[in-house]
Amino acid sequence: MQHNISLLVGLKNNLEYTQFFYKTTRALYPEVEIIFVSYGSTDGTHQWLDKLEDEHVRYFYSFEVKTLADTYNKCIDLATKEYVIFLHNDIVLTPNFIENIEKNITSDNVIFYTTIEPPIFEGHERPGKIIKDFGSEIKSLRITDLYQFSIERQNTEHRQSKDGICLFMGLAREQVAKTGGLDNLFNPMFCEDDDLILRLKLSGLKIFTELDAICYHFVSKTSRFSDEYKTKTQLIESNSQRNFFRKWTFSNASIIQKKYDIALVVSNCDEKTLQQTEPYCSMIYVDCDFQNYILQEQHNTKFDLSERIKPIQALMPHQVVVRFNAKRFSNHAFHILQNLSSIITKQGAKKETFFTKLYPYHKRVRKNIFHIEIESFDSHENQLIKLFQGHN
Repeated sequence: MQHNISLLVGLKNNLEYTQFFYKTTRALYPEVEIIFVSYGSTDGTHQWLDKLEDEHVRYFYSFEVKTLADTYNKCIDLATKEYVIFLHNDIVLTPNFIENIEKNITSDNVIFYTTIEPPIFEGHERPGKIIKDFGSEIKSLRITDLYQFSIERQNTEHRQSKDGICLFMGLAREQVAKTGGLDNLFNPMFCEDDDLILRLKLSGLKIFTELDAICYHFVSKTSRFSDEYKTKTQLIESNSQRNFFRKWTFSNASIIQKKYDIALVVSNCDEKTLQQTEPYCSMIYVDCDFQNYILQEQHNTKFDLSERIKPIQALMPHQVVVRFNAKRFSNHAFHILQNLSSIITKQGAKKETFFTKLYPYHKRVRKNIFHIEIESFDSHENQLIKLFQGHN
């Protein structure tokens, strides 16, 4: 059966799982288009790709090391079908997986599929995630039991869907291209999926999880638990989360929030406070030496920190100015700082008062240690829908 869908699979070493993905997928779908892209693999992945004799596989590899975003953007470039499904090489498809996505996929929606996972991240709940152990690695996988459970689940969840988000999705290839693809700001990985999903939501697409399109996910075999990244995961996640804040000024990717031009003005600042607060604004003005911080942090981001950090005396007009004394900065204050976007939005939604009638674009708010001056409630999140040309 011909499918108008390309399966996108980014690779980085972990050849055993890539081969198993290929074998199990071909057993179910002999002719579906599979796109493999590998940057920087050193375990024989590139040689294995060269030996594949499969006219329905398109692939690219390079010894250059690039981000997960770059990897999937190349997959999209190589795909020839109208729709694409993002997959990992530590996934096993179950019967009817593609058919159950195809029945609802259109150019106007994004479909997330359901993953069955062993009990590794039990506390990390989302729609379309089933915790059930059919094996934590290839040699322990009970594939017959998995297929039987999946078919039973499909009958129970036939044509059922829920709201939900993750990178496990299928959509029109054209829609990904319109947004500019995945953002390699997130290096080497993490948060690029949240960023893309936000931009797809802002584009007005309908987004839901298909409960009867089911696969098995061994979980993070090529990322968190790989030999390359298992000792670096915490630092990588932290850097990606900081870059997500730099870009959006909020953190919850499941809800579209407002992006404001927020300037922090920090008195009695030191390098520790600068490190804690710099990502949570558009600009930060401080009264301490910041050159060492830039030297230490610049390699973690594509944002030009010399343009984001300035001395207090260089303060320029901003939509929102937030002033505070670093000596009073605490964990509670940090939590408030992370939620400035929603605080500003709530202020904008308040009923008009005599003061705001006189000064309709100016509000002063006190929140814990923060003195917040709001000149405008205009937001700019829609400007981030499409990546700037050349950004990647």
